[in-house]
Amino acid sequence: MRKLIACVIGAGFIMGAAPAFAGEWKLNPRACPDLVEDRYDRIEDRRDTRFTTGRRDRIEDRRDRAENRRDEAVTICPARAFYYVPDRWEEKRFAKAKYNNGRGRADGRRNFRSALKYDRRMRMNYIRIDGRKIFVRS
Repeated sequence: MRKLIACVIGAGFIMGAAPAFAGEWKLNPRACPDLVEDRYDRIEDRRDTRFTTGRRDRIEDRRDRAENRRDEAVTICPARAFYYVPDRWEEKRFAKAKYNNGRGRADGRRNFRSALKYDRRMRMNYIRIDGRKIFVRS
């Protein structure tokens, strides 16, 4: 009897630790104006450091790089920059669901708000992507 109870409890732990099958939210960097601006600033900085090497210009380049680091530290993207990618099981499961979007897969946009977390210091919602906070402007 004890072995049976131990097996049931062990199976419960294993099943509880199994990952849930769910899709994920991904970021489209081209739809986020803040990321596009950061990219253009990096390109402009590389071009600027190649052509001019005067003392005043080096000081200006240093200040530009410091400003770019401050801009890149906080990323704010609109909600339209995120898209939902369902997993392979979710597509099969919700193919005949009542809230599919007509192409045979579930519309995950209804769950976007549940994926967000709130940052009290910034007073904005955010989502973590690759360990980095991306703030969402609604």
